[in-house]
Amino acid sequence: MGLTLIEAAKHETRVERLAVIRTFSEGQLIRRLPFRNLTGGALKFAREKKLPRVGFRAVNEGYRRDYGAVANETEFVHLFGGDLDVDRSIVDLNGSEARASQTEQKVRSMRLTLEAAILNGDANFDPRAFNGLSKRLLPGGVQTVDNGGGTVKLTRIEQLVDAVNANGGEKVLITSKAGRRQISAACRDVGGELYQVMEGRHWFEDVEILVVDQDANGQDVLGFGEAGKTTSFYCCSFGDELMTGLQGPFEGRYGISVRDFGEVQDAPVFRTRVDWYVGFAVCDDKAAARLYNIGPAVA
Repeated sequence: MGLTLIEAAKHETRVERLAVIRTFSEGQLIRRLPFRNLTGGALKFAREKKLPRVGFRAVNEGYRRDYGAVANETEFVHLFGGDLDVDRSIVDLNGSEARASQTEQKVRSMRLTLEAAILNGDANFDPRAFNGLSKRLLPGGVQTVDNGGGTVKLTRIEQLVDAVNANGGEKVLITSKAGRRQISAACRDVGGELYQVMEGRHWFEDVEILVVDQDANGQDVLGFGEAGKTTSFYCCSFGDELMTGLQGPFEGRYGISVRDFGEVQDAPVFRTRVDWYVGFAVCDDKAAARLYNIGPAVA
């Protein structure tokens, strides 16, 4: 069973790994996504296409024999991380806190990059990475809903949510800050309690809204950069058989690896390496959906 980073942190004892997990958990999407542990670096699964038929029978009759149709799929973990070098003079002059600050910035950059990749990753642009939801849910395809231009329409959001099956779990909406404001404004216009904020968490009806803001380069992940200056919202359900993160082992331990090499021989720098063998999979066709063609709000 996959664990979220917050749950995994409860089993971690190394201080440097706890600090890295805490920084990764600052992202709303990464914090909620469970990560399934893999052996061998690949997840092979059967994606359900058609259920077998069942029915009633009379006395002395047999049941109809039938079988379900599945499609065999494979998802892989990818090598993700980076080296951080801090000049020895910075540490000598400013103390070890300067190095810790640089390490925290590196990890935050990884978190922002990974969240952006889950949504907008393009394996054609970067063969070392994976395809994100925008490449797996192309506009006009199955599991996509057309907003029809203009600001977001509540009936289209409801259609988006209804397109996703949670199989007893919870669904989440993924959008930007601007998108969340559009949902809030639309709900205020119609009245009622469609939009609620409880303990700092935002909800549309009974679905939590998660915000993905900018990537490590300061670019909006879900900005209005799609065709016709539009954007997209996503609805997902998380779980081992739904949409799940993937991670492989490093030195016998699953999760994020942090290694301090100290001062290296070829330069007067202290080096820290952060590794994560990571990926994600959508194991059910109805575990994710996309609402596209949403325009910006008009001032």
